[in-house]
Amino acid sequence: MKKKALWKDIWKSFSHSKGRFFAIVGLMLLGSFALVGLKVTGPDMRSTGEKYFHDLNSADISVIGSLGIDRNDQKKINQIDDLRQIEYGYFKDATINNTHNSFRLFSKPKKVSKYQVIKGRLPEKSDEIAIDAHYQKKYRLGQKVKFKEKSDPAGNKNLKRHSYKITGFVYSGEIISYVNRGESTAGTGELKGYAVVLPQNFQSDYYMIARLTFRDTKGLNPYSHKYNKRVEDHKKDLNDLLKSQPQERLATIKESSEHQISQASAKLNDAKKELQDQENKLKQAEQEINAVQNQIKAAKNSSLAQTNAGKQQIASASQALAPKLSAYQTKKKEFDEKKPQVLAQIQKGEFKLKRGQATLDHLPTPVYTDYNRRDAPGGLGYGIYGNIADIVDSLANVFPIFLYFVAALVTMATMTRFVDEERTKSGTLKALGYRNNDIIKKFTLYGFISAILGSTIGIIMGHILIPLIVDHAYSEGFTVPKIELNFDPAITIVALLLAVISAVVPTYIVAARQLQEKPANLLLPKPPAAGSKILLERLTWIWDHLKFSAKVTARNIFRYKKRMYMTIFGVSGAVCMLFAGLSVQHSISGINSRQFNDLIQYDLIVAKNNYVSPQQSKTFERKLKQNNVSQNLNVHYEQMTKVAGKNGDLQTITMISPESVSDLQNFITLNQRQGHKKLSLSSKGVVISERLANLLNVKKGSKIILKDADGHNRKMKIDGVTEMYMGHFVFMSPKVYHQIFNQKFSSNANLITLKDRSLENVQNQAASYMKLGAVAGVVQNTALMNEVSVVVKALDQIMVVLIIIAALLAVVIMYNLTNINVTERIRELSTIKVLGFYNQEVTMYIYRETIYLSLIGVLVGYLFGEFLHQYIIVTVPPDDVMFNPALNYIPFLYPLVVVSVITIILGIFVNRKLRNVDMLAALKSVD
Repeated sequence: MKKKALWKDIWKSFSHSKGRFFAIVGLMLLGSFALVGLKVTGPDMRSTGEKYFHDLNSADISVIGSLGIDRNDQKKINQIDDLRQIEYGYFKDATINNTHNSFRLFSKPKKVSKYQVIKGRLPEKSDEIAIDAHYQKKYRLGQKVKFKEKSDPAGNKNLKRHSYKITGFVYSGEIISYVNRGESTAGTGELKGYAVVLPQNFQSDYYMIARLTFRDTKGLNPYSHKYNKRVEDHKKDLNDLLKSQPQERLATIKESSEHQISQASAKLNDAKKELQDQENKLKQAEQEINAVQNQIKAAKNSSLAQTNAGKQQIASASQALAPKLSAYQTKKKEFDEKKPQVLAQIQKGEFKLKRGQATLDHLPTPVYTDYNRRDAPGGLGYGIYGNIADIVDSLANVFPIFLYFVAALVTMATMTRFVDEERTKSGTLKALGYRNNDIIKKFTLYGFISAILGSTIGIIMGHILIPLIVDHAYSEGFTVPKIELNFDPAITIVALLLAVISAVVPTYIVAARQLQEKPANLLLPKPPAAGSKILLERLTWIWDHLKFSAKVTARNIFRYKKRMYMTIFGVSGAVCMLFAGLSVQHSISGINSRQFNDLIQYDLIVAKNNYVSPQQSKTFERKLKQNNVSQNLNVHYEQMTKVAGKNGDLQTITMISPESVSDLQNFITLNQRQGHKKLSLSSKGVVISERLANLLNVKKGSKIILKDADGHNRKMKIDGVTEMYMGHFVFMSPKVYHQIFNQKFSSNANLITLKDRSLENVQNQAASYMKLGAVAGVVQNTALMNEVSVVVKALDQIMVVLIIIAALLAVVIMYNLTNINVTERIRELSTIKVLGFYNQEVTMYIYRETIYLSLIGVLVGYLFGEFLHQYIIVTVPPDDVMFNPALNYIPFLYPLVVVSVITIILGIFVNRKLRNVDMLAALKSVD
């Protein structure tokens, strides 16, 4: 049997319902675009990073000893199981001459943590250097670059030379961020760049860093849980191997240093003795000359002087004295010229010895820290890069689900309505002898083509656009290559299946159920929904006071329950995503300002060395009293650590204990986020930042254990949780400090607030403090601000895309549902128009329902949107960042405005459509 009539009818169904067709295409496009785009972006980022780190053979673990790594340490480290490669190296922080830019000079590696050469080559001679490719525009190949190195507390320097010729520009697999490269012991206290020189440029008796790779991590995705677990296991093994090394290393250093001090002291004593011997020889020569001169003088005064023999004797004595006198005078002049220099050198040597001895006496027990790629010095970018990929993953687990659910729901309703509209045609075809499967083919083909077309376009766009948008958001801050676009067959199949399930499966079910009726029944219109009393009618004291139009609207809303639910869910779904997207934007937009204007008022933390000489202390105190300092506070400052977070990273925690508890409020505001209740430092316990409390899942009254700078575990009780959005903090009173650390409180740092708080002045002042001998380091707020800015920028651009998708979804949904409503009730509308209703009244007769249901949908969307917002701000932020959960008016206003504008525009469309509909033809359609 030829099926020309069937196929003709099928193709007509496409051409006669373009609006429905493109609405389904649009719904499937938006759903698959968000699903595929968000699902592939995170893996694309990770695969790009994985290839980059693999090509550079980045270390799995880096070990840094606070006092270096000697041969005994190497023997221990080399014993670790499953070691694939190990390489020891040097590094030193220095500033480029006439700038505050701090560079970390690394020794050139042979195999582990190599460098990507962007231009030129790596150094091959001792006077050559390859520098950070971020500085390509500022420097050129062949140019000389000079560095200035600050002496260590003992007065020593590590670099043999400070002037180099640039031979290349490179990228590092360890330091991949432009905006936040960690702290530095030079410049402003922030690392601004890095460079590579030959190992022989370092004058050191020990290595500074060990880089390790392992066999069981080779080929693993470095962002996978499996990789992280194996690295953490190796870190534990390293800790066990190095457990006894701190005391042994300290003893070795003291023994070696005391020997060196003893040798230097002996040399100084020899120099003093030599100087004294020379002075004694000159005095003896002077005495001899004086004795001869006195003899000559006495001879001249005697009677023998008048004789020829006497004169001859005096002349002979004077002639013999002349060369001795000349030689004495020459040696005396040389001695007098050299003596101040020698004394100065001796004095300098004595000062150096004294400082060295004092430094040795105050030398802390060394700490060996093993870092993974995320928490290594300068490796903040690795963590941020991974965090951005995790953020996209978290959004991919939520947004597309909501989006697809709403899109699928509306698509099902649209296709169900399509089947109902074609009821009479289906009956005709069935009466002509067509089988049920032939007739169903019409609907399934329509749904299949529209769904596949929309999802295919969405899949293609998703694979390309969202990864590129995210790449654009973070690429300016990272050295990782441009994101590699990979095709994901699994998520593509999922998107296609979801599209088919949404548009084809329900259509098949509805059509199959409809075609079970006889052709005669199908040729008749579908009976209208039976009317019944609604709840409001039973409330007579309300119902009796309603106008006719309000009663009709209320009855129709509950009469067509399916359409009611569809409108409410459709609008609420779009509003939910709009609300969540705008709320997340608000949550991330103001945290920098809130943190560093309202909560933290200091500009710098200036940390001092373990030992500060009286002279260095005086210089430091004079610096604090300068006019550019608004106020300062003595504190005990320490960087504590704790392994926490879903990736098991080493969290860095800033511990601050003020000398004056009452004065702390001038520098840091401690309060609870909810209610802004003020917190104070008591003798009961410590106050910790809210993000740290959430990460450790603790609250007031809980006890936590943190590791101090010396590697000792310190147990403390939480007395309060303070509002803080960036970084981890622990605050304690001097009394609590004494209880926790079992030692008397002593300040080792200062919180400083500057009069001029501009970024340029903060940088300049940080650099001036770093030059002081008393200062070990300077911590600025800009480091955290830069880190958050990168995350916020990336997340903000993603949210913009999702907000646009949600707005488009709202347009498509409301157009589709409104179109269904009008088409489905065209006879009803024609009837009331024939009865004398004006065009505007006819429009409002049906559109009033849409307005009320849309308002209900907006309210429901607010509710679900807040749940989605809270989920995002809890699961998305990096371990050391908390998004502000508070809301403002924008997430409430904008979705309402969007829905209102769409409703108004569609109202105009409906009004025009009803004006142009042939009402008589519509009424005849039931005959």
